[in-house]
Amino acid sequence: MKSSKSNTPQAKGWLYGLAYCFCLVVSKLFFRLKVIGRESLPKDGPLLVLCSHQGMMDFLLVLTALRGRTAQFVATQRQFRNPKLNWLYVRMGVIPKVQFHTDPRCVMNIMRVLKKDGTVVIFPAGQTSVWGVPGNIAPSIAHLVKRMNVPVCTVSLRGGFFSAPRLGGLHFGRTEARLDLTFTPQQLHGLEEDAIFHKLEDALYYDEYAWQEETGITFRGKELAKNYDHVLVCCPKCGSKGSWKAEENTVTCTHCGNTARVGNDLHLHPVSAGDKVFPTLKEWYGWQEQQVVEQISDPDFLLETAVTCRVFVEESFSYRDAGTGVLQLDRQEIRYMGTVDGEPVRLAVRHANLPGLSAEPGEYVELFHEGYDLLRYIPEDKAVVAYMKLAQEYLYRQTL
Repeated sequence: MKSSKSNTPQAKGWLYGLAYCFCLVVSKLFFRLKVIGRESLPKDGPLLVLCSHQGMMDFLLVLTALRGRTAQFVATQRQFRNPKLNWLYVRMGVIPKVQFHTDPRCVMNIMRVLKKDGTVVIFPAGQTSVWGVPGNIAPSIAHLVKRMNVPVCTVSLRGGFFSAPRLGGLHFGRTEARLDLTFTPQQLHGLEEDAIFHKLEDALYYDEYAWQEETGITFRGKELAKNYDHVLVCCPKCGSKGSWKAEENTVTCTHCGNTARVGNDLHLHPVSAGDKVFPTLKEWYGWQEQQVVEQISDPDFLLETAVTCRVFVEESFSYRDAGTGVLQLDRQEIRYMGTVDGEPVRLAVRHANLPGLSAEPGEYVELFHEGYDLLRYIPEDKAVVAYMKLAQEYLYRQTL
């Protein structure tokens, strides 16, 4: 992988300039970005930027908001496996990181950029939101902030979850980037890591639905309900699981006909008087999480599905089948039991070591294992992915 060489990633000045111009035009015309608080940041010198992570175009919004600075982003190694993104990321000085795991090489690269008075941008949640509220943030981010000992800016985005949702599609609306100089080196010196972490959690918290309700901003686009059936596991009317089907702006339970329409406010509305739906993905998430919590209370709690294990082939930028087995999640760990290239394996990751589950609901789960790099698991039961993600991230929070 080109991006993983020992030398520190560096941005190509001419390409960064072109990228900034492109981001500026798109941010202003399509996403109607409003930047708040840019004047609070130092004009020069090192800067560590920590951002909330709502949508697939957040990098574009943040790059535009940091006008006047050449920002080097931290991104997961998985994104470098797209050949077009790899070419761009290498030339933009993007720093690769193993998702949801300690990565000493990434930390050293961040340190080197900051020592040269550079700007580094990190999304501490490690993944975009599925529900419109933040995912888990590992407390280790406070240790990194304390260790770097440079000014820290937080960027709280609004509207990215609706404009470029993780579930797919682009919607024309409005976005905001709220910048704040959260810590100076002098302030960091007098704070314990626990206090730093809680202040960062508060600074990076967001509720996209509450923001939409407060501002009344609407969004236009096609297929507003795209892939909603990947994350709506349970039907609140009949209780069936994995029975949803999304089509254009509606999502319907194929078992009982319960139907919701996604409006331009990106809220879910019942189509008929007999339909029973939650008005937001956030509230649906909360209800589904409660179903999971009730199951987890059983000492014998277990989620499992048969999977195909796939490995990445660097030379062709593609994945190949490497084995079959079972992916299981219980109250202590998530594990794969099966084969990899003909060898029987048992590969486990404890919840305490995994702040978030790298997964695309309805598609796959990815886990990093020492000696195997990143393995992708394609389940037979696609509905179980969202359920596993809910359970694993809840169980991680119980370890804190």
